Amino acid sequence: MPVTPPTAAIAPESATTALYRAAIGPVNTAHYLALFARFNDAGRAGPAWNGAAGFLTLNWLVFRQLWIAALGYVACAEGLSLLVLGVGRRLLQWPAAVEWGVLGALLVLSIAIPGAYGNAWLHAETRRRITRAVREARTVREACAALERQASTPRRLWGLVVINGVLVVALIGGYVAWSVVLAGRGAAVGSINTPPPAPRPAPQVATAAVPAAVSTTEPEIKPVPVPAAAPAPVAGPAKEASPVSPSAAPAMQRMPQAAPAPQPVLAPASTAAAAPPVAPPSAGFAINVGLFADPANAGKAHARLIEAGLPAFTQTVTMAKGPRVRVRVGPFATGPEAEAAAERVRALRLEAQVFPLP
Repeated sequence: MPVTPPTAAIAPESATTALYRAAIGPVNTAHYLALFARFNDAGRAGPAWNGAAGFLTLNWLVFRQLWIAALGYVACAEGLSLLVLGVGRRLLQWPAAVEWGVLGALLVLSIAIPGAYGNAWLHAETRRRITRAVREARTVREACAALERQASTPRRLWGLVVINGVLVVALIGGYVAWSVVLAGRGAAVGSINTPPPAPRPAPQVATAAVPAAVSTTEPEIKPVPVPAAAPAPVAGPAKEASPVSPSAAPAMQRMPQAAPAPQPVLAPASTAAAAPPVAPPSAGFAINVGLFADPANAGKAHARLIEAGLPAFTQTVTMAKGPRVRVRVGPFATGPEAEAAAERVRALRLEAQVFPLP
């Protein structure tokens, strides 16, 4: 009767697998072991998508201690951003749409390249660590222990989470503070854009309150002609002594009487001694920087003046060829102040023309 062979003991993992396990660390070990085994079978590390390496590139590189790749990533990101925002904006004068398109393409590349080749970078770095540990250790167990001390741990992962949280809070605080500063600058610019109040007109003396100069020659008053009374008929002595009949009394009362001559009304003569109108005081001086057809260029010039500490403001002017944006600086109380500010404007390589305000 055949004897049933005992259950075969589970074969221990190979030394290569043990070294890879120790070098990878306890985070996502099974995933990377299978991936690295496939790379070793193929004889090369090809592209394979890694979401953490793509969307959290810098954090993933720091967590996996890929320092050279992290420095290269930061250098490329900053260098390309400076080229687009510095050279492209200053020299090439790209439109806003082109600039945003280039920045979007750089963002896509900054996600796609690390996401596709991050696993290959980690595989190459892991092989270098294993080779160095095997050379320095006498046994495989000592090499594994040395690799485990260098491997990424959950403690490192939580440390990165805390650091990212602190950075997010700092960014939010900085954004709020910057918003407050911008709001204050906007209020200051708004007060500058408000036209100064019109100067009060000189007080006019009421005509009725000032006695007009009366002419020394009185106007000639023409006498009103009085109608001559009809001559009374000559009667005898007896009739003259007779009293007036009652019927004749009302008739005599109804006789028109001479109306009194109307008093001439002297019109108030315009006085030559009236005080001349006082000219309103000058509202000050301002600096004309330029008239821009493109609001974006006007905004850039306005921003440069504000950053230089100059009280700049903008005005929209409607012209035959369309609206234009005028950029000015001011107002200033005196001409020397305006000239000094104009020199500061010219130092920014902008035009400056001082003019008095109406």
